[in-house]
Amino acid sequence: MQHQQQGQQTGTRNETYDVIAILYHALQGAENCQIYLKDAQDGPTRQFFEQAMQLQRQLADQGKQVLQQVLQNDTGGSSAFGWGSSQSFGQGQSGSFAQGQSGFADQGAGQTGGGGRSF
Repeated sequence: MQHQQQGQQTGTRNETYDVIAILYHALQGAENCQIYLKDAQDGPTRQFFEQAMQLQRQLADQGKQVLQQVLQNDTGGSSAFGWGSSQSFGQGQSGSFAQGQSGFADQGAGQTGGGGRSF
């Protein structure tokens, strides 16, 4: 029931919301693995954390690609943020969302800046 209502409550299709949620959690998982890796000694535990971090980063990269496709489908090929379909996230815009290094689609998983989470 709650899942069906989230599109009505947020104005976002369930599929889009779900992809964003998975992407967020994959990035958060990669960040957590990086933290745990600092505590790990050499050996199987460290290797496990390294492998888990790599898998979470791969999942996040795939999620970014899927999110871009889902957003294009939602808007008929134009960006939900008013950008042309030929522009990538964060490039060529002067709005505060688009400002930054190279846009959120290109940021590395698990990086933080200024105390906030980056995804």
